[in-house]
Amino acid sequence: MSKTTQETVEPALGIAAVERETGLSKDLLRVWERRYGFPQPQRDAQAERLYPLEQVQRLRWIKRLLDQGARPGQVVSLPPDALQKCLEALGKEGAGAVHRSTQDEDRERQRERVEDLLAPLFVHQPTRLLEGLQAELLRLGLSTYVTERLAPLVQRVGELWSQGRLQVFEEHLFTEVVQQQLRGALAQLRSSGGERPLVLLTTVPGEEHSLGLLMAHALLAVQGCACMSLGLQTPLPDIVQALRARRSDVLALSFSSFASAALLSDSLDYLARHGPQETPIWVGGRAAALPRLVSRWPGRVRHLAALQDVGAAVQAWRQSEGGRAGG
Repeated sequence: MSKTTQETVEPALGIAAVERETGLSKDLLRVWERRYGFPQPQRDAQAERLYPLEQVQRLRWIKRLLDQGARPGQVVSLPPDALQKCLEALGKEGAGAVHRSTQDEDRERQRERVEDLLAPLFVHQPTRLLEGLQAELLRLGLSTYVTERLAPLVQRVGELWSQGRLQVFEEHLFTEVVQQQLRGALAQLRSSGGERPLVLLTTVPGEEHSLGLLMAHALLAVQGCACMSLGLQTPLPDIVQALRARRSDVLALSFSSFASAALLSDSLDYLARHGPQETPIWVGGRAAALPRLVSRWPGRVRHLAALQDVGAAVQAWRQSEGGRAGG
């Protein structure tokens, strides 16, 4: 009984007080709790977080190490004695006592940035999520934003969902915010687009994930391509009809990691047989069977293994068309 009473009255600070005491934001504390298993707050009668004073002191030590150049992945999960040794080493040797290769540091920095950007999603604040994404878009530019920031974000959301750490409605909320952002960016590019190739974008029936398609659309638009998107799950005969009616130069398809080999094989086989023979099919996405299957249609179906390949595909198409025109 005495032990229970002692635990109940143990001095602790609320999350706002910890933010003031340590200089670590509330969102960051929640991200660390989920990602590293520390801090480990208690809960009061209203289920609000309470941080024991020994955890607050540990957070102060972590903040000091971060200020000296350490990365969260290095130090957040360290026990108190290890943190004190790091601080002692820093006192003797300076910031060089905590170091990693530049490559590892860049990877860790990107992972942390992804977690920071996703933090508003877990407290269901779409406006803050959009604001953070917009700031990244303005800072990086659309092409770099899509390939280097948004792609890792989408991948991380998929991982969290598969691990059961993200609810379905939260995944839908993320998708809706990103769609809103990219469509706004695309609207601003329309005035400068309209060059060949004329690209028709869609997904086949059974493929209901939209972000890969929208990201490819953004990168094609940056290249100045004239794009028309039919949206999701267009019936295969209608895709063929649209290709012929619009006289499209390229058909672009997106397949998520959920797409089965049978779906890929049947869809690509139909489109390769019935679509205009002069129209190449560009396929991208994270479907595991894509690299193996595209070899069935050499010269007709091109696999874009990464979003970064979009620009090269466009340039290769233009060079090929220029060569034919010159001939």
